[in-house]
Amino acid sequence: MWMNRRRFIKISSMGSALTLLGDKSDGSTGRDQNRHSINSMGIQAPFTFAVVADPHCAEQAKPNIEQYGNGVTKFLACVKEMEKLNADEKPDFMLIVGDVHLWALKKHLGTISVPMHVISGNHENAQRKKEMREMFPSDFGQNGKEADYYSFVHKGARFIGLCDARGGDHIGTFCSEDFGPRGQCEWLEEQLAQKEPHKIIFAHIPPEPNGRDRNMYLSRNDSRYFNELIQERQPTAMFFGHQHRDTHQNQIGKTKSFTVRSCCWNGDKTPLGFMLVKIDNAGITTREIFTGHYQQSS
Repeated sequence: MWMNRRRFIKISSMGSALTLLGDKSDGSTGRDQNRHSINSMGIQAPFTFAVVADPHCAEQAKPNIEQYGNGVTKFLACVKEMEKLNADEKPDFMLIVGDVHLWALKKHLGTISVPMHVISGNHENAQRKKEMREMFPSDFGQNGKEADYYSFVHKGARFIGLCDARGGDHIGTFCSEDFGPRGQCEWLEEQLAQKEPHKIIFAHIPPEPNGRDRNMYLSRNDSRYFNELIQERQPTAMFFGHQHRDTHQNQIGKTKSFTVRSCCWNGDKTPLGFMLVKIDNAGITTREIFTGHYQQSS
């Protein structure tokens, strides 16, 4: 039975807790690789995509990482790293999971060789969401009308981009006057019921793993609804940003959920970078590429 918000309100228990898995970083190369097995991928051909979080392109250089320049420069450094990759690793496209600042990146779009699929973050208010829809009309639409959330299918895998961030609010939600159309939760349930056996969700704000009321996550009820739906539907993987910390992952049933480091700035002097995700018949492989390191105190 499909999950819906009315049914969810009647649920009083979240079920079993999730386990947080640590990263296994390779300090000598600045790269992190993990294999996540998935049975019978069912894709047309293996491919790679990149996940870039929180480029904050309009922001100026930050303390202790001034040498990497402003937000645009640091984002373009990610693109350059993608262009250097061998053919079997070069991403077919990148997912940019919010806080993009497209108004600052706009004049550079013609120089970016890797196709982009973007989703809004809490730095994109209603006006900036409209700008995003206008700049990427082939993505942000449903039945000939504009929408702030969308899906696309690539080589047999369905990618589902969710809008879960209101302008200026660090706590996420799926329902707001700041974005539309209404009915995103019902739409998500329909997307997860589509025929493609492998589905990838991407959005800005991650769910709180245990459905608690915490800052920098989806709200308590949205987290519980979403976690329950994922437990039931079991998409292949999910990718989020927003938290500006070391990349971390947790698991909901068989679904791997990644919250990815920012390529612009992070807390605790966490290196800058982005994630590569390769899908083949053995599963998904994730690997991080670092693009900047904070100066260490003497």
